[in-house]
Amino acid sequence: MHHRDARVAEEIKEIVSQIIREDIRHPVTLFSIPYVKLTLDLSIATIYISLFGKQPGQDFDYILQAKGYIRSQLAQKIRIRKVPELIFQRDAALADGDAIVDKLADLPLSEH
Repeated sequence: MHHRDARVAEEIKEIVSQIIREDIRHPVTLFSIPYVKLTLDLSIATIYISLFGKQPGQDFDYILQAKGYIRSQLAQKIRIRKVPELIFQRDAALADGDAIVDKLADLPLSEH
């Protein structure tokens, strides 16, 4: 990713985090956006989101329902010619990490 693209991705990450935290109808409080991936032409931003609440599926649905609103708010707060289409993707890194920890915990310990 070029320097400019990385700056735009970071700005999108910060603004979208603020919008989700403060502006959508059903606020999602326990989440993080580890990274945003932009297409080369900056037309699509894939936003990877980790959810930590009691109902992560429901929180993700709230975010998907508010996608148009989030994009319109982003358009008002960011300084780029064309606001990218937003795609929200659940970040599986935490779930994958938990699965690995669970598997390691199930391994028998050998004594030497």
